[in-house]
Amino acid sequence: MVNILLILTTLFMCNSLVFAGNNNTSASFLKIGAGARAAGMGDAFCGLADDAYAPYWNPAGLAQIKGSQFGATHLEWITKINQEQIGFVQQIGTKTAFGISISHLMANDFERTNQDGIFGTFDAANTLFGLSLGRQIGNRFSLGMNVKCINMYMDDAKAIAFGGDMGMLWQVSRGLRLGLNVQNMGTDVKFIEKGYPLPLNIKAGVSYSLGDSISGSGLNLNIDANKTHGLETNVHAGGEYWLAHTIALRAGIKNEITSDTHGKSKGMATGVTAGIGLRLGGIQLDYAYVPYGSLDVTHRVSLSMKQIPAAPLEPKVIPLAKVASSTQTAISLATASTTGTVSDAGTAGTVGTVSVPAAKEKPAPVAEAIVQTKDGKIILPSFDIRFDTGRALINTELYKQLEGIAEFMNRYPQIRIRIEGHTDNRAIDTQAFHSNQELSEARAKTVYWYLIQQEILAERMKTKGYADTKPIASNDTPEGQAKNRRVEIIIIEQDSK
Repeated sequence: MVNILLILTTLFMCNSLVFAGNNNTSASFLKIGAGARAAGMGDAFCGLADDAYAPYWNPAGLAQIKGSQFGATHLEWITKINQEQIGFVQQIGTKTAFGISISHLMANDFERTNQDGIFGTFDAANTLFGLSLGRQIGNRFSLGMNVKCINMYMDDAKAIAFGGDMGMLWQVSRGLRLGLNVQNMGTDVKFIEKGYPLPLNIKAGVSYSLGDSISGSGLNLNIDANKTHGLETNVHAGGEYWLAHTIALRAGIKNEITSDTHGKSKGMATGVTAGIGLRLGGIQLDYAYVPYGSLDVTHRVSLSMKQIPAAPLEPKVIPLAKVASSTQTAISLATASTTGTVSDAGTAGTVGTVSVPAAKEKPAPVAEAIVQTKDGKIILPSFDIRFDTGRALINTELYKQLEGIAEFMNRYPQIRIRIEGHTDNRAIDTQAFHSNQELSEARAKTVYWYLIQQEILAERMKTKGYADTKPIASNDTPEGQAKNRRVEIIIIEQDSK
């Protein structure tokens, strides 16, 4: 039902994409970006859109937000104008989230003049109230929409208008995302007699993310293009680098078309932005410095909070698979209620835990029982390595099973492998792992470090985490989720010897 609603709304709203006949628009405060984090990256955020201000940048980004997030921003705008922004996002179900946005811009003590000169002052204010909905469609595509009410007053004149946005987000690969957002479709703003349209804008964005769960660092690179009616395309670019999941350094560049009071283009203006962020647990403080050439400099400060509920642990036991006698046999490493921990000097500390049922017998050695060759090529046994929810370590009992992997590697030194970590689709944000991506990488590293201890050369192995992007079973059941919490081993090279 939610999918049908989003698609029908898309068709209805896109049908209104008929630009006004002149360049004059109203409610220009709708062009001001939301949040200090995005501002520090040059307002390039359409492809990322992963915080409480996602409704502004791309409402489709709501679908990737887990749990709840709240953000509040204070903006000191040019000519002594201040703006306050509030954003709230709440996950509902596994693939849907809704959001609430409030923005209030206030300017006081404007001089009232006539032919005789100044005679007093007046105030002006613009307020936006928006409701948003985002929904994941399939594994890699999301849709989102905003519905908003704009209320404006200047002195004793008032106006009200209604508008909407429609956004799309495509997860091309683990780190690459493409975003599209059509903003400010709606009714005209009419103060007295003549009405002016909202500042219709088409925003497209590309985001690429890289992260390292061991060092706790992460890099986001973003590029946005904005096409506003009557003006040329504006291009924004920026990025942020997180240090130990605690401090973020940001910078960006904005190439924007300036216009006169009639909306006519006057030329290109380029500005460089900067910002910093500090995260402590679920609380984050962001600051952005955004200059506007000879006009002034703006400062933005945001405070945000997020809460992701802990995923429940399932005590369900998955039985250990039997060793078959066919050309490709499996060693099954399954979950149960018995747990243990292990650490290694080569890691930053303990990585997690995994639980296994007690095995009655030690499995047959790999070299004698299950390693086979075919047409001169080595066939890799199917190791079924599974983990508890939110955890990545293996206990002592499981090492007996991992001996089979080490024995296989020692018997065939010409083999190069890739160790791939995976998770189910439930969001992870703990002290040890801030995302499913980090957890999947840590699971792969667990097997990697064990093989290093068994004197397997590091250059023979690669590790990669895929988070929840490659499920082998449905995540709608506990049994399917358990199958997706796994590590897979893939042969990537066989040297002839």
